[in-house]
Amino acid sequence: MNSLPDLKMVERMALSRPARLGTQRRKPKGGHAPAKRAHSLDTEKQLVTTDAEVSVREWSRAQKTEQEAYREKLVLHRQLMRSVHSIWQRHAREGNDALAVRWEKQWLQLQNCQTEWIGYYADCCKGFTAPIAIPIGCNHRLCPLCCYRRSEKARKRIRAMFDRLTHPALITLTIPNKASIRKHDYTLFRQRVRKFIAEHKAWIRGGVYSLETTYNRREKTWHIHVHILADLSVPLPDKKQLVTLAGQEVYMFTAMKLRLEFDWLRLWTGKTWGKKPRIDASANAIAGDIYDFEEWVKLTRKMKTREWCFPGWRDLQGISAAEMQMRKKWNAENRRVIDLKPVTDREGAAFEVLKYITKVAAFSDLPEAIEPFCDAVKGARLIQAFGSWYGVKLETDANGPDWGELKCSCGVNVWKRIGVFFRRDVEMDADGRWRLRRPHNHNSPGTVPRPRIRALDTRQT
Repeated sequence: MNSLPDLKMVERMALSRPARLGTQRRKPKGGHAPAKRAHSLDTEKQLVTTDAEVSVREWSRAQKTEQEAYREKLVLHRQLMRSVHSIWQRHAREGNDALAVRWEKQWLQLQNCQTEWIGYYADCCKGFTAPIAIPIGCNHRLCPLCCYRRSEKARKRIRAMFDRLTHPALITLTIPNKASIRKHDYTLFRQRVRKFIAEHKAWIRGGVYSLETTYNRREKTWHIHVHILADLSVPLPDKKQLVTLAGQEVYMFTAMKLRLEFDWLRLWTGKTWGKKPRIDASANAIAGDIYDFEEWVKLTRKMKTREWCFPGWRDLQGISAAEMQMRKKWNAENRRVIDLKPVTDREGAAFEVLKYITKVAAFSDLPEAIEPFCDAVKGARLIQAFGSWYGVKLETDANGPDWGELKCSCGVNVWKRIGVFFRRDVEMDADGRWRLRRPHNHNSPGTVPRPRIRALDTRQT
């Protein structure tokens, strides 16, 4: 009988969870890590795309199919319907019949959104081109399905006009958060934006601006700001050029940004910092304006609360809590966060300006936020062209076909309406366009029965 070989029992070391993704595993307790151990993730090769300038978020957004994007909008649409339904039921329980009827109509409006499609076929080709279908939307301010269609129409027009811009730039103007919003807030904000553009009309020749609203869930506050796609008469200065401002050398770009912030601040603070003088003002008025601006710059340097320490910003060290609180209070009253940057990508610029249409979906699950927002933006204009772009219609109706997209293979591009169809009769192709399912009949009046007009009864005279 063969004896068993000598076996030596070795305690097996269990793998530990990595402390951070992409780093080596932690040392086991009571022991020493081996000299060479495998990384938890491959840190030698980074995730890259075909274009080095394209971020991973943009790349993943580009990889999303139209069907996936449509399903995401359906989820947001059902979420919005639940919120509107809860608002309707709350008013009904409280006995507010007028408000209950109003929100019931909005719920029915959302429920009937894109339940019917209008069919069109190319009459120029006599039916050789596949018929298309146009959804009938609800045009609700918060509906994600209709908002996406309106934004796509507006983005196409902005892209088409982007080549007319000489020196395009994106300007963002903000105000402090508000505990509540109403329609007067949007009216006042638009007045301030128009006045800001008028004060700088020698520099801003034209463009388009849009109002955007976000909701802070933790603090329950509203943040209203504006994105301006502006056509500048001169390019933005190089960030390496230095100028002297209030006794210190700063970049010319920083000085311009501070000047814009000061002008935007004075439109909201009333008599605190005075008013911007007119172009034809006297030399004393212009000198006084420069003096006020430099005094404000000196105070901003004195009341700063953060400092740069690689790899980012941190709170200023060496000051008391009372001093920090006083500085934060001054900054909240005398500072406004603005952003200024040149634009080279017309697709990104169109998306940035029209984010207001899709940002409202962030609080579609909060009935307490939906009700005041709908009351505040009812009838309000959130997007406006000005200057050299004045007269361009950007805020369009979500219903109806976009005849710029309906292109027939023959080039004549003559379309004829067929009828109205149900959801089961249409399908979405790979390009995100709705088409009638095969087999289809060009002479069909549609599958949705339309009401007939009854003959008028003759009246006895």
